[in-house]
Amino acid sequence: MTFGQKIEQLRTQRNMTLRKLAEKSGISYSLLPAMLRGERVPAKEAVLSLARALQVEDADELLRLAGYTGTGGER
Repeated sequence: MTFGQKIEQLRTQRNMTLRKLAEKSGISYSLLPAMLRGERVPAKEAVLSLARALQVEDADELLRLAGYTGTGGER
């Protein structure tokens, strides 16, 4: 599963529109779809913002799917 697929799965499970996710995460509505399609690499802070907006307790899986491998957030 890709980062975008996981975010879409979580968003759908929470009955949240893409616009609402953008608002809750503080990520631009125009940027979010490109991140989910894999056209833009999300910054670590954006991944963590999405995790908070989606109420994900452990953001490690989202970070890993986004390409952040270690606990220090390195790529």
